[in-house]
Amino acid sequence: MPRADGAASSVAVACDCGMQERAVRVMERARIPKRYEHCDFESYSTEVASTPQERLSLQQAKLSAQSFVRDYPGSSEKGLLLMGPSGVGKTHLAVAAVKELIQRGHAGLFCDYRELLKEIQASYNPASESTEMRILEPIRTVEILVLDDLGASKPSDWVRDIVGIVLNARYNESRTTIITTNYLDNPTSEGEAARLPGGKLVPPTREDSLEQRIGARMRSRLYEMCRTVEICAPDFRREKTQAGRARA
Repeated sequence: MPRADGAASSVAVACDCGMQERAVRVMERARIPKRYEHCDFESYSTEVASTPQERLSLQQAKLSAQSFVRDYPGSSEKGLLLMGPSGVGKTHLAVAAVKELIQRGHAGLFCDYRELLKEIQASYNPASESTEMRILEPIRTVEILVLDDLGASKPSDWVRDIVGIVLNARYNESRTTIITTNYLDNPTSEGEAARLPGGKLVPPTREDSLEQRIGARMRSRLYEMCRTVEICAPDFRREKTQAGRARA
């Protein structure tokens, strides 16, 4: 628009390429693995279920994650705990949720539980430049944390201590945590017994529950921190692979 003195006025307008570069940098800082970069709510399919009950479970899980994102940060619960067997899309939903929140301007970070423990163990090497607290600082303080595969490592006092450091810090500061885990609260009643090749069922051990994996105190804390969403469906990755072999 020309000025009163006839000179042309200039207005700074952000170019699309600059905004895209910024979005890429934000996602890189979130450390979302490449295999999950495509995950969003639109690509989370609930039609892969083979029974109406399984389909309903997937639909309810998706709706719970979407409503959590929609209401953020107004929800009284400060996170989600997505529970269920491998291959039902727990990580997909967790990444979809944090990506949408990041796009809205919030800070997020993806953390693989097992990789975190390995990184901390490596920091104890005298030659390492990292320290335990330096590794844990962003995990404890980021606004929204995705903690993937909680309980996947064999439990020990040290493992439970690390879980406690992370969850207690986030609980005390009311920070949002989205957690995925393969471990249920009552694996025996939920039919999580292992099946041997001959068809024989092996009763689940006490370590098959989330409480035994992370400790009773931390499981109790998660009831306050997160809304529990249990997904009851089979491993669709395995079924897809087996179907492909059958067609071949």
